[in-house]
Amino acid sequence: MQLGLTALLAFALVLGVPLWLRRIIARSVRSAARAPIHPGEAGKRSPNGAPGDGNALMGELQATIARLREREHQLRLVTDNAPVGIVHLDAELRYKFINRYHAERLKEHRGLVPEQVIGKRLPEVLGDKFFAILEPHIRECLAGKSVEFEVEVPFEGAESQHLHLRFEPEWKDGKVVGLVSAGTDITGLKRIEIALRESEATFRAMFDESSVGKIEIVPKQGRFLRANAAFCDFVGYSEEELRDLTVWDITHPEERERDREPVRRMISGESPGFDVEKRYIRKDGTPVWAHTTVNLIRDKSGYPVRNFAVIQDINERKRAENALRASKERLQLALDATQLGWWQYDPLHRVISGDTRSQEIFNAPAGDIPIEDIVTKWLHSDDAQRVWEAFQAALDPADPRPYATQYRVERGAGDVRWVEAHGLAHFENNGRERRAVSIVGTVQDITERKEREEKEHLLMREINHRAKNMLSVVESIAHQTAAQNPEDFVERFSERIQALSANQDLLVRNEWQGVDVEDLVRAQLAHFADLIGSRIVLQVAKLRLNPASAQAIGLALHELATNAGKYGALSTDRGQVNISWGIEGDAFMMSWIECEGPVVSPPERRGFGTIVMEAMVARSLDGTVDLDFPSSGVTWRLICPAAKALEVRQHRQNSRETGKSNDLATSKVEVQTTA
Repeated sequence: MQLGLTALLAFALVLGVPLWLRRIIARSVRSAARAPIHPGEAGKRSPNGAPGDGNALMGELQATIARLREREHQLRLVTDNAPVGIVHLDAELRYKFINRYHAERLKEHRGLVPEQVIGKRLPEVLGDKFFAILEPHIRECLAGKSVEFEVEVPFEGAESQHLHLRFEPEWKDGKVVGLVSAGTDITGLKRIEIALRESEATFRAMFDESSVGKIEIVPKQGRFLRANAAFCDFVGYSEEELRDLTVWDITHPEERERDREPVRRMISGESPGFDVEKRYIRKDGTPVWAHTTVNLIRDKSGYPVRNFAVIQDINERKRAENALRASKERLQLALDATQLGWWQYDPLHRVISGDTRSQEIFNAPAGDIPIEDIVTKWLHSDDAQRVWEAFQAALDPADPRPYATQYRVERGAGDVRWVEAHGLAHFENNGRERRAVSIVGTVQDITERKEREEKEHLLMREINHRAKNMLSVVESIAHQTAAQNPEDFVERFSERIQALSANQDLLVRNEWQGVDVEDLVRAQLAHFADLIGSRIVLQVAKLRLNPASAQAIGLALHELATNAGKYGALSTDRGQVNISWGIEGDAFMMSWIECEGPVVSPPERRGFGTIVMEAMVARSLDGTVDLDFPSSGVTWRLICPAAKALEVRQHRQNSRETGKSNDLATSKVEVQTTA
C-alpha cells in the first residue's frame, strides 16, 4: 500500500509540474504582449506608484521558476527515494524522465546511465524481447486506458525477475501525448507465493493421500470441515456425509464425556493438544479403535480457528492386545488351577520378580528382589549351593541347560516348605556376544507331595517288613496246621488264611493306620453276623488297634469263633457269647466269655488254635492271656500294655484324658442291634 501511494504521488508530480509550469509561462507571455514597454520607460513606476507591468511579470516569472525548481527538487527526492521504478515516455516512447531506482536497475542489467537513456526509445533500451512483452500493454495505455499487470522479465546470464507495472496515459488537449510507468520488483513476493503454493500443494497431498486418517473440524462445535480418503474409509462415510455431522456423532457413547474434557483444556489454552485412544462408530454401526492426535490452529489474535487431528487405525493392535490379555488370563487361570507361580530373573540388574502366587510360596514382598537375598535369606543352607549351580548352568551361553530343581525355602518362624522350580533362559546375539537377557519359569509348593513321597517310601519299607512277617505267619500256620490236623489240613488252613485276610482287608482299608476294635470283631464273626445283638453281645469301647495287634487279636478271635461254632456256645441254639474290651489304667483288656452252651471240658491236647489264642497273642502284645475251659463255657481274657495294642494317636489321646474313669465297666456299651 505504501509503495502504491508513493507511485501515485510520483505520477502526480511528473505529470502535474510540467503542466503547471506551462500554464504559468503562457500567462506571463500573454500579459507582456498586452502591455508593451516604450524606450526610456523601463523602471518607471505607474501612476499609482507600482512598478511597470513588465517588471512585475519578470518577478512573477522568477518566483515561478524558483518554485518550479523547488518542486522539481521535491519530485526528485520523492521519485529517487521510492523503491519503485518510474519512467516518463512521450508518444514516440522516448525516455523523458527516469528516477534513481529505475536508473540503477538499467545500469545493473543493461550497463546504461541516465544520460545514455534520456531521449532514446524504449525498445533500444530494454531490448526487443522485453519490449515485445510490454508492447501490448503500452499500446493499450497510449489508447487512453490505465493499465496494471504483472510480467516476468528475462535477463541474460541472470535469474529472471517478476515486475508489477502500472501505465498511466499523459493527456494534452484531449490527446495522449505520452505515458508514465511505475514498476515494482515483486520477485521476492513471487518466490514466496510459489513456495506457499507448493507448500499448500504438498500439504494437500499429505492430507489427501496420507495412509492415516486426517480431519479438520470446527473447534467448539466439532463439525467436520475436511476429511481425507483414509478417514472416510475408516468410518465408512463420504466426506460430504461427514460435513453434515460432528465428531461427537461418530464417537463411541462411552467415551464422549471423557473426550470433551481434553478438548475444553486445549481450546482454553491449558494444553496445546492431546492424544487419546478411542472408539469411533462406523456408518454400519460397528466400533473401530483409533489413536487420535489433536492439535488446535489459532489465528494471529489467538482465536481458535480449527482443530487438526490425525487418526491412526489400531484395530489390529487392539485385537492383538485383547488376544494377549485373554491368553494371559487363561495362562494365569491354568497356573492358579495347578497352584503354580511364575517368576522372572533379570541378569543385567540381578533381580528376581514374580506373581502373587510365587510371593506367597516364598513369603516374599512384591517387587524386585536381589538374587543374593533369595540365596541367603530364603534358600535352605543345605540346598543353596546346589540351586545356585543349577542357576548358573541355565545362564551359560555356551551350553545352557533347562533350570529344574527342588529345594527348601525358609519362610520364617521355622516354617520350611519344599518347592520345585523350572525355567528357561532367553539369549541375545551369537558367538562371543551371546548373553542371557532373562530367565522365565514357574515355581510350585511341593511340600505335601514331598510328605506323601516320604510316607510312601516309609510305607514301602513297612510293606516289605510286613510282607516278610506275613509270610512267616503263613508259614507258621501251615506248619502247625499240618502237624496237628493233617487229615483236614486244607479246610483248616483255608479258614485261618481267610481270617488273616480279613485282618489285612481292614488294615488296607484303613491305610495301615490301625483298625477299630469293633470292626475287627465284626469282620472275624462275619459268618455269625445274624447273631450279633442277640446271642452275641458286644460291649463296646471306641478304641483303635495298631496293625500288629490287629493281626494277632484277629487270628485269636477267628480261632475262638471257629471253636464256638463247632464245639461251644454257638454250636447250639441257646448258647451266648459276650465280647468286651476297654482301657484300665495303662492296660488294654479284652475278653471272650461263652455261656449256656454245651458242657465244656479242657482239650486233651494243645493244637495250633490254642497256640494262636494264647502264645501268639501274648508274645505279639507283651501281655498275658488267660484261656480257661469251665463247664459253663470257654473264657478268654487278654491284658497287655495299651501302648503295644493301641494306635499311637489313640494311646496319646487316652493318656491325656486325666480325671476320667477308664475302668472296663464304665467303658463298655452293650450293642443290642443286629449287624
